[in-house]
Amino acid sequence: MNKVLIIADPGVDDAFALMYALHHPEIEVVGVINGYGNVSQQHSVRNTWYLLKLAGQDEIPIILGASKPLTGDPPEYFYDIHGKDGLGSLSPDTPGHITVYPFSKAYELIARHGAELTIVNLSRLTTLALMYLHQESNINLVKEILVMGGAFHVPGNVTHLAEANIYGDPLAAKIVTTHGTNLTFIPLNVSNRAIITNDIVSHLSKNSASPFAKIIHPIMSHYSTQYEKMIPNINGAPLHDVTLFSYLLNPGRYHDIKRQIFVVETGHSKGLTHADFRPVPNVKKEYPEHTIIIEFDPEFFLKDFIEVMNNTLTYRA
Repeated sequence: MNKVLIIADPGVDDAFALMYALHHPEIEVVGVINGYGNVSQQHSVRNTWYLLKLAGQDEIPIILGASKPLTGDPPEYFYDIHGKDGLGSLSPDTPGHITVYPFSKAYELIARHGAELTIVNLSRLTTLALMYLHQESNINLVKEILVMGGAFHVPGNVTHLAEANIYGDPLAAKIVTTHGTNLTFIPLNVSNRAIITNDIVSHLSKNSASPFAKIIHPIMSHYSTQYEKMIPNINGAPLHDVTLFSYLLNPGRYHDIKRQIFVVETGHSKGLTHADFRPVPNVKKEYPEHTIIIEFDPEFFLKDFIEVMNNTLTYRA
């Protein structure tokens, strides 16, 4: 069983990543830390609560992470892409009260699960950076940390150079790449090609036995329409964040390389991630190497996504 602690900001692709994780019989979600990014922290918490409630797994703790960047800049949200509430054209229920836990709950979960635990970071890297800066942090106890972020040899999706999770707080990204260990980055090189077509969305909406089946189309339709404006004839949209869970369960379908990763914090290249991909790279002394996923099997990704999402939910005591 793969125990995961998720850092998220749902957001359409985060929502599908959470659905995938809740569906998969080999994944146990031990907690969801809610930050900011695609949407505000308030919407992130509400959307996570809604998805967990729909899954009948609202006992999973919702934890408050960072609500704004370490840079001091105001957070930039992307409601135009993700919909007015962050879940496409869906307007989820608004509860009278949501139980949320303080950030210390994350350290409690890490202490409990230790080397059995994988942290899966789907949002800006601010929360993760704080875990490296905090003197009492036990983050180095976890087995590994997966990060959706960066762009190498491909254009960014916020600027022509920068990917959203890095651009949203490049200072946090620099802290993570400088101090992090056991890090794997899944960049736009891979996630941009994890495209779920409109036909697949229609199939899952009609045929999935999941309690999520009724919300798949309204969540995805707005998202796909916005991507069509940016990438004509895409006929769907990439589910960036789902690739992290697909990689976690199927690492043999992904190809990686070990390199030092550097982040540009300011200026015209703000948010740029770069590494030396030459056969014999220059190496900065006392600076960590990280794993970068550079290639994957898109056909397998689609087949696996459909199979998992067609499953009934695995309920756990």
